[in-house]
Amino acid sequence: MKILVISGFLGAGKTTFIRELVRRNAGEIAVFENEYGSVGVDGAVLKNSAETGQVNIWEMAEGCICCSMKGDFTASVLTIANTVDPDYLVIEPTGVGMLSNVIESLNRITYECIQLLKPLTLVDGLSFERCRVEYTELYLDQIRNASYLAITKMEQASAEEVRNLIGELRKINPSAEICPTHYKDAEEAWWEKLLTGAADVSEPKSEVGSSTSQADTQLPDTFSMEKAYVDAPEPFLLFLEALIRGHYGNIIRAKGLIPAGACALRFDVADGRYSVRLEDPDSVQETDQNAVAVFIGHGIAKQAIRRVIHQKNIAQRGKIRFTAAANQR
Repeated sequence: MKILVISGFLGAGKTTFIRELVRRNAGEIAVFENEYGSVGVDGAVLKNSAETGQVNIWEMAEGCICCSMKGDFTASVLTIANTVDPDYLVIEPTGVGMLSNVIESLNRITYECIQLLKPLTLVDGLSFERCRVEYTELYLDQIRNASYLAITKMEQASAEEVRNLIGELRKINPSAEICPTHYKDAEEAWWEKLLTGAADVSEPKSEVGSSTSQADTQLPDTFSMEKAYVDAPEPFLLFLEALIRGHYGNIIRAKGLIPAGACALRFDVADGRYSVRLEDPDSVQETDQNAVAVFIGHGIAKQAIRRVIHQKNIAQRGKIRFTAAANQR
């Protein structure tokens, strides 16, 4: 089993990238999702995607596999290797995870049946400067420890802006191979390299005098609402407009799938922008756990959000920290 770690800060587009990777590859791929919040959203997106219809999706929520859940993480990887044993295991750490710590954990369990591939980090070009300032150590760790870097959300940028960003990335990680175009336009040879290049098993890279601990980094809070719903689409769109303007706290990332009257809305918020997509109402009604809203940031106005997004009354359930699911077509 070959392991590919796909890193990147919150909202960089990791799940979208994985969907494209699966679409282009004929091998058997399993995906390990680590959600920062108490409930998962991206796992459901992958399960319901036509591109990933036959992929095993494993999820670990409410914790970070690079620190507080290291033991659970490595045990889960070994379980996948010894039971499912896919050709490739794609690991998506939480966006606030230290890539160096993930690599260190995986290096401890590699043997003849488990090979670690060169890791990839996605860099959101629109939020690069802000993240570098606000989450310096964590953000640079993700870039510094990647063998491949791919820039996202710069499709509308000028060629000079892209060149300047590539120049900054080379200063941080001179040895990384940077995809010169948007990854969807990359040649097949680039995609093939992602699943063939063995990682360097040497110590992860860190700044001289720095620590790979996250203790000194002020990580964002999370607020999750299961069985969430809104009364109608229009008030929810106004809510999203207010959300990106800071009326509900400094929201770095928000995402979810919620019923809105007679329809269902899948929403995504990152770096002061939001998108909303109309979904089949049946996709929400199939199971209560699909209806969820997750907010990540600082100073989250939870009570104010609850006045817009409601929750159905449900009996308290025990936490499931790790689940595995296979979606077969």
